[in-house]
Amino acid sequence: MFAKLRQILHRLRQPSKSTVPKVVLIIGMFFGICFALAALIYIRGNIFDGVRTYVRGEGLWAKAQKDATFYLIHYSYNKNEIEYQRYLEATHVMQGDNSARRALLANPPDLLKAKAGFIQGLNDERDTESLIWFFQNFQSTYYMQRAIEIWTLADERFKTTMLLADSMHNEITLFGGRPGILAQYRQQLIALNEELLDLEIEFSAVLSEGARWVKNVTWWISLGSLLLFISIATFASRQIIRSIASSEKQLLISESRFSSLKNSDTIGIISWEVNGDIHDANDHFLQMIGYDREDLNAGLVNWRLLTPPECEARDAIAIEELLTTGHCNQYEKLLISKSGALVPVMLGGSLLSGSTQEGVAYFMDLTSSKQAEDKLRLAATVFNASTDGIIITDPILNIISINQAFTDITGFTAQQLQYDAHRFINTGHVNEDAYQAMVNLIQQGEQWQGELIKETEENGILPLSVRISTVRNEQDRLTHFVIVLTDISERKAEEEHLRHIAHHDALTNLPNRVLFHTKLEQAIVHAQRAKGMFAILFLDLDNFKPVNDEYGHDVGDKLLQEVAKRLSASIRQIDTITRLGGDEFVILLENLPNEESVPPLIRKIVQMVTEPCIIQGHQLRIGVSIGSSIYPNNGTDAKTLINYADQAMYLVKKERKTKKLYSA
Repeated sequence: MFAKLRQILHRLRQPSKSTVPKVVLIIGMFFGICFALAALIYIRGNIFDGVRTYVRGEGLWAKAQKDATFYLIHYSYNKNEIEYQRYLEATHVMQGDNSARRALLANPPDLLKAKAGFIQGLNDERDTESLIWFFQNFQSTYYMQRAIEIWTLADERFKTTMLLADSMHNEITLFGGRPGILAQYRQQLIALNEELLDLEIEFSAVLSEGARWVKNVTWWISLGSLLLFISIATFASRQIIRSIASSEKQLLISESRFSSLKNSDTIGIISWEVNGDIHDANDHFLQMIGYDREDLNAGLVNWRLLTPPECEARDAIAIEELLTTGHCNQYEKLLISKSGALVPVMLGGSLLSGSTQEGVAYFMDLTSSKQAEDKLRLAATVFNASTDGIIITDPILNIISINQAFTDITGFTAQQLQYDAHRFINTGHVNEDAYQAMVNLIQQGEQWQGELIKETEENGILPLSVRISTVRNEQDRLTHFVIVLTDISERKAEEEHLRHIAHHDALTNLPNRVLFHTKLEQAIVHAQRAKGMFAILFLDLDNFKPVNDEYGHDVGDKLLQEVAKRLSASIRQIDTITRLGGDEFVILLENLPNEESVPPLIRKIVQMVTEPCIIQGHQLRIGVSIGSSIYPNNGTDAKTLINYADQAMYLVKKERKTKKLYSA
């Protein structure tokens, strides 16, 4: 109810062009309150009728109870069975009312049984509807709950009376009615009768108090409704008066606005006729099409003559809308200027009230916006045709647009990135410092350029060159980020190939001297820090020159490649094999546990290298001489260690030649 009242007051406060709705609202409220008062009177009448029927019912119940008690007392004296039968007939009233009460308290209520019970209780059949209605609608109120409690208590007390009557009847029937016992029964009957009399008085008092409460409540509600109506009517009247004053003020303001709008230099306004005549136009419209006021006064400005043929069909649709609804939706068309150039405009119009021939219209020059659209269309063409991937975002890196090249390069769409560029640029940096440098620049609204390494399902590792540029408006406020990326995988592959060539032997693909010396220097630094040990093996192939001389350099090269494979298979992954040139190799063995682990490895290498091999159908067998040096036992710098291993290799080769000579 209060929410509805607030809604009504809100509607009354709302400004409106017409006061009619508010007047209608007040009249509606008047009839509503009259209806409410009539409903209150009706409900009040029903309530009092319900109270009347219950008071009458209580009287019938009380009379029947007294009659039953009277007949029982007479029966105790004269022991006449007729008196007892009269008592039983009197109890029908109480039993009927008891049955009605129980039927109404049932879930769900049994209305037919309740009506039959009330009729059994000698209530007029016309009163039963009122008795049931009052019980159902007011049983939860305090007064009715109290009345039902008294009613229930009275039924229980009368049930005791009936039990006492049964005992008395048995006493007279079986034992002839002993005077002492019958006297006791009479005393109990008199006591119960007094209790029931008190309950009957209390029942009537409760109903009377309830009736007074209903009278007071309905009176206050009626008075409140009347006062509410008077208050709302007073408030509404003030609002109507204010509305009239406001409407007059708004009318003056509207007239002033129209004058200002007509004199505007941003929108063209004309007064026109369906036949094409233009009675009046503001200066901006005339400037838009290149005419002046003298041309207008001379009748040279006609909107139909200003319309090119291709726009006449759309004008015809607008005229139909105007004749049907009095106004037309705005639309675009072209006007022919005095110089013959076409001027794109947006226009809308309406007919004057009550007229089908005259109206007003407004025109907005779209020349600048069309030029901007052409620029945007050209930018979109460049955007979509670019071979570089492009992302355009807002200042907080929410994705606005992604071109097809970006998806082709990375495999990502805007949906997969959840329209958040952070998901792309925050990963794949060379290191944490590079990532932080990018974050700092972007947070400051600055540009950034760098490389990202991405993993894709189709192309695996994908190196990208990324440039993040900023776009600012005329106020130097950041409006967009433009992220441009280029696939540099081919360039990276070429760089890697050149780097590989620079550090590896072309024939065997083993590390060359430059890479070996770098590895050796790193091993020395590591061993110094960890107090570790490593070894250098210097290898020279025996009987390699005769293979070259006899079978040619092609076979010799393939033999060197086979030796490189066997050496690679004989060492650990952390070790390094280098071909120094010709048939000389050097091996760096890192992280050795002790010096004794070197000889077994040398024997393994000798065994693998000297195994026969078949190249181009020739079975070849060569030997190998190996010298070694141990860090730090045989030196602590690269030159000393290599020279020591080289000398040790020559000693081995010399000893082998000496043994061969003596054996011959």
